[in-house]
Amino acid sequence: MQSFSEPRRSLDTAQPSIRHIQELIRHSTPVVIQVLNCQEDFEGVISWQDSFYIALSEADDRPLTLINRDTITVIRALV
Repeated sequence: MQSFSEPRRSLDTAQPSIRHIQELIRHSTPVVIQVLNCQEDFEGVISWQDSFYIALSEADDRPLTLINRDTITVIRALV
């Protein structure tokens, strides 16, 4: 939980990377996400993003996977 003394981190939609991720979300583009210090790649469709996390839907029958934005090294479209 964020304390009142911490500065609030907002999602800067003027940034090209944020706009690109929004396009991936809008078009339900399948992606692969690579994360620091993790041998496994995550594949799925990005459901949403906020200042701290990206939510990845890996399969219809599984809950969303939340990936910390600070740990992501690569997001690549699979199309």
